[in-house]
Amino acid sequence: MRYLTYSGNNIISVDLPEGSNVLYPKPPMEGIPLSAYPEHVKRAFEKPEGMPPLKELVNGNSKVLIAFDDNCQPFPPQARPDFRQIAIETLLPMLYSYGVDKKNIRLICAIALHRKMKEHELRHMVGDTLMSEFFPHQLDNFDAEDQEHMANLGKTAHGEEVEICSYAVDADLIIYVDSVQIPLNGGHKSVGVGLAGYKTIAYHHNPAMTTDVPHVMQPHGSKMHDCIERISRVISNHTKIMVIEFAMNNAIYPWHTEYLGKPPARSNVLDKVLQSTTPLSMKLMPESARRAILRSVPGAYRPITINAGSIDGVHPLTLKALRDQLMIEVPRQYDTLVFGLPDLSPYAVDARVNPVLVVSDVLGYVFNWFYNKPLVKPGGSVIILNPVDEVFHPEYHAAYMRFYDEVLPATQDPFEMQRRFQDLFAYDPYLIDCYRNKYAHHGFHPFTVWYWATYPLKYLRNVIIVGPEDDKACKRLGVQWAPNVNVALEMARADGGSDDVAALTLPPFFYINVRS
Repeated sequence: MRYLTYSGNNIISVDLPEGSNVLYPKPPMEGIPLSAYPEHVKRAFEKPEGMPPLKELVNGNSKVLIAFDDNCQPFPPQARPDFRQIAIETLLPMLYSYGVDKKNIRLICAIALHRKMKEHELRHMVGDTLMSEFFPHQLDNFDAEDQEHMANLGKTAHGEEVEICSYAVDADLIIYVDSVQIPLNGGHKSVGVGLAGYKTIAYHHNPAMTTDVPHVMQPHGSKMHDCIERISRVISNHTKIMVIEFAMNNAIYPWHTEYLGKPPARSNVLDKVLQSTTPLSMKLMPESARRAILRSVPGAYRPITINAGSIDGVHPLTLKALRDQLMIEVPRQYDTLVFGLPDLSPYAVDARVNPVLVVSDVLGYVFNWFYNKPLVKPGGSVIILNPVDEVFHPEYHAAYMRFYDEVLPATQDPFEMQRRFQDLFAYDPYLIDCYRNKYAHHGFHPFTVWYWATYPLKYLRNVIIVGPEDDKACKRLGVQWAPNVNVALEMARADGGSDDVAALTLPPFFYINVRS
């Protein structure tokens, strides 16, 4: 049977064994129209969940910190106007009408240890008016290495040190503007991670959190999310936090590219023609043209719900909406998973996907997109379709390049790299300067994404990559290489597997719930 999928900047058609199960997302739920965002935002702040109305939380003396996500979410980036712009432009007049002085309002992009947003990226997110009124003195990126503006709030009951942005502690109210596409995001992760420093993030982004418990991508049953919640509750003891969460539908594709994510049963004649001809059309294009096309398609998603209030009041409503949109039932686990990874990653916006991200995006993200248990049986195989180009953005991925050149040749074991290399990278003066002044991910960041693959690296028998011309990059990554899908399937069968294959069509995003 034919499987239409990605491989880097290409769209390909792959032959899978007969009887393979190709899994598709649900159709997008109807989202809130763009024109109705302000009305919903205003109503959410007037009637919040689990908190008094916004007007009762502030006065003429209040200091307000408005924090918002970086461009890792929503992903891929949506067309302007961005949800952040509309939400904040609706919020500010409300604050002014309640007596809050403009000079007591600060806007901050909560990047955590991600790379800082460039001026044009901030402008895309918040719009020209907010940039002209607040940037750069009252609107900027969070800087986790700016020790003058970091505060230590003590420790959790488990001994985790809570180091947080001092602007958050000084504020009378934090309002966090959050879009949530998958259960990983939002909730206690917003302020508790987005405005935290390395010392604090290292407690939950480490291999011990995931070696035996697979849930990274959702809060229920997750050691990682339990740790984040403990940290968030310490912060809440020092400052009041109000969140507004946009629970997004899965309408990644605009209308003219929707056919890429449709199953045969929902495809019309034109969809089927495009599905059959796109691989050849893409093959005839140069790599640069394919890359330009794939990166030119903005996300078309809309929020299903918009709720404001306390984290405990709002986030369960967000998770419920996401579950309704994302969850698909599958009858059982499979021996082998096949997945084609595009040259797109939330950690490679405006950049190419580097080899480290190939492993982490599939094993750390996609493998872990399940509610009860993995799609793949214990000891099964994952086949990744991607060319694994050894390219690293010279600005954004400085730490990734060193991780690839220095850490992976020494070890692919998460615990060993944590012990031998993590602090060396995190405290390296050059990498700190790259993070602070050169738009690079923090020196710790490549470790965090590798750690998220700790469970599947132990759980699986085989991780096989198809797409590179040779096995050089695969050896460095500690995975297997195959020249084509047929050979990869033979390798999976040879190690006790069978032609019991499932394949994923992502994007759009979806989560697995295994019935049995």
